[in-house]
Amino acid sequence: MKASEVCLTLITESGYDVQEGHLFLADIGPGSFTGTRVGVTIAKTLAFATGAKCGGATSFDLISPTETVVIPSKKGEYFVRTVGADPVRTTNLPSEPYLGFGVGIDPQTYPLAERFLGLLGTINEVTPEELLPAYLIEPSISVQKKGFGLSPVAK
Repeated sequence: MKASEVCLTLITESGYDVQEGHLFLADIGPGSFTGTRVGVTIAKTLAFATGAKCGGATSFDLISPTETVVIPSKKGEYFVRTVGADPVRTTNLPSEPYLGFGVGIDPQTYPLAERFLGLLGTINEVTPEELLPAYLIEPSISVQKKGFGLSPVAK
């Protein structure tokens, strides 16, 4: 089962009436390109369908809003966010204490949806059209190297 199917199945099987929702939240990343996109799209869709607002929190804040957090980036790299600073991409783990997950991090601390509760006063409620993923790097997909043999359109 794909991530989107799992999410929608869990919502359906929970017995929760989405019409009662006033705010739909999503982890806006960083994270896997597809996973982040699916989560944000589900929150936006539920908010749009019900007339509710939506919002998001970063993976960093869903691990800890008050501590240094490390999240894996590409192979051998990490995003490190210290409190009050923008995340940086690095190959080195910080020397100060931190929370997070990825190779070389023990114990592992993952973003959890239940941590939204502690963030509610800080989340900006927006319309579904305004909620966007927080991509810190380009997706790891291939880019077309050659054209398809079509000639450019004359102007």
